[in-house]
Amino acid sequence: MNRLDLTITFHGPFRVSTGHARAGIDAAIDAKNPLPSTSLKGVMRGTAKLLLGENALWVEKVFGSHTYECPWRWSAATADWQPTTAAARVAIDPATHTARPDMLGISEQTGATTAAFSITQRGHIDPDELETHLRVLAISAQATRSLGANRRRGLGWVSLSCDHPLDRDAVETFLRLRAQLSPQEAE
Repeated sequence: MNRLDLTITFHGPFRVSTGHARAGIDAAIDAKNPLPSTSLKGVMRGTAKLLLGENALWVEKVFGSHTYECPWRWSAATADWQPTTAAARVAIDPATHTARPDMLGISEQTGATTAAFSITQRGHIDPDELETHLRVLAISAQATRSLGANRRRGLGWVSLSCDHPLDRDAVETFLRLRAQLSPQEAE
């Protein structure tokens, strides 16, 4: 089976919330698995959609859809995670431009210097399409610049690198995939 090994370099803390609060924390993270596989796949899919288009055929083929089963499996990120820290956030009243008195939130965040994860082929891929799959995964990963919550507020800034070789021709071939729409959009 084919596999890509990826490295995340963190440029600051991040938060991927569990969706559950806990005593004194409104947005908690899972300290044992702070960067799960589903978040990694989701952020890479979002980057692929941004680069190739919302209805791109290759986003569906690589990441899965109701038409195509995803032939890849993401691992969770592993790292020497820093202890979680609490951070306060407030909502700003648009009329007064001051903190709203009822909107203080306490959330957790963590970080690391680097983390590693892998993407492994788990299903059949037509041999003629394999290189395109690998190219979409590698470029989507390396074009990802942030992950987790509050990405526009300074959390989750990252750089990703991948062991799959890329050159100018690979990127130009990737960008030509933009014109290929999913079957539903092509009709």
